[in-house]
Amino acid sequence: MLDFFHAISVYFETFLDTISGNFWLTFIFIFLVAIGEAVFVLGLFVPSTPVLLLVGGIIAEGRLPFWEVYFAAVIGAVIGDALSYGIGHLLKDSIRTVWPFKYHTELITKGEAFFARHGGKSVFIGRFIPGVKAVIPGVAGIMGMDYRRFSIINISSAFIWAAAHILPGMLLTAWLKSIGLSLELVIVVGTLILAALFLLIHSYRAILLALAPWLGGFGKSIQARWGKTDIAH
Repeated sequence: MLDFFHAISVYFETFLDTISGNFWLTFIFIFLVAIGEAVFVLGLFVPSTPVLLLVGGIIAEGRLPFWEVYFAAVIGAVIGDALSYGIGHLLKDSIRTVWPFKYHTELITKGEAFFARHGGKSVFIGRFIPGVKAVIPGVAGIMGMDYRRFSIINISSAFIWAAAHILPGMLLTAWLKSIGLSLELVIVVGTLILAALFLLIHSYRAILLALAPWLGGFGKSIQARWGKTDIAH
């Protein structure tokens, strides 16, 4: 597994080093990666996390400007989710008969169940969950979510999403290099940290309910508030 991460990191680092001397080429690349990772279903095949973590590392080394790259990622993420919403809204249920979406109907069904459970906030939560982020905006369109509400959540979550991927790369690069470790570990450590953080955000109710017996009065209030709701789901 570490060899796999190493190979990916070397490839992306080499590529990013090659284009980092050209501001507009770098800006366009980050912009397209951010769009691609959010496109309905196709985003499953865009490795945005390792790219943005390494971009954060290159920013930390002073070879790329932070704000320009950050806004490229934000704008791309907003447009990508908007495109996915538009695809879902346009095709509705017929999307299950259209290539390439017809080969991922199970994923779309899971996305619909996720949206039905969490409502509009699934657009925010889903952006941070691998395997879900590529379908939730499209599902929001399929299920007729109000576009103005969708846009507010889309734009606000894009700022947080971009920061949550670029900043860890910056911080981890500085820390790893200070203890003499290589840049490719940014991908491994950063991905694990992000996965743990997003799992915590997504499953905080289940985690708190599991800890409730040891939290005294606070735990009882948690069980009273969320226990029956979670059972019902």
